[in-house]
Amino acid sequence: MLLSRSWPLVVCLSAACGGESNRSEATATSAPSSVSPPPSAAPAVGENRKRTVYVPAYSHLRTSRDGPTLYAITLSVRNVDPTASVTLTHVDYFDTSGHRVRSYLSGPKSLRPLETAEFFVESKDDAGGSGANFLVYWEGPSDAHALLTEAIMIGFMGAGYNAFTSRGVELPSRPEIPPAAPPRRSTKPSEEDEAATPPRGFDDY
Repeated sequence: MLLSRSWPLVVCLSAACGGESNRSEATATSAPSSVSPPPSAAPAVGENRKRTVYVPAYSHLRTSRDGPTLYAITLSVRNVDPTASVTLTHVDYFDTSGHRVRSYLSGPKSLRPLETAEFFVESKDDAGGSGANFLVYWEGPSDAHALLTEAIMIGFMGAGYNAFTSRGVELPSRPEIPPAAPPRRSTKPSEEDEAATPPRGFDDY
């Protein structure tokens, strides 16, 4: 008799527990999220300002007497400002001696907020050397965030590839943009030069 009286009680307790569990799950599911959206950034409204970034790079590094290890270079130029657009005016590549090897832009290039531009140097292009570098000339609102610039080097060494990066630094003053290098003149005389040169006699030798 005692056992028969306690059995309905056990059933009722189980049902009650089940009901509480279901209500808890329903409450947890229907609870509103406490995560709020990020605050909106105020747009940059400062006057236009011209700035320059120096980015060190390495087209090859010497690791043994056998010869240097060649590296491919990717220059990453990131506009980290969430509201301001900026303009790249010149991106130039220089060698170890400071001579300009290449200019990447034929005209201004706009970068929208959070947009990235990339410029590439092939591993077989070793003109830059171990002291290669980039100059990135850009302009935008004076209160815009500075560009994030990095050179990423990757090359084959030993049994596999290795990679490393170098971070650009903003120069305190804007250097003058170097003039374009003049085209190299061949040392071999042209047909017009040979025709204009009078023939030499025996006395000229």
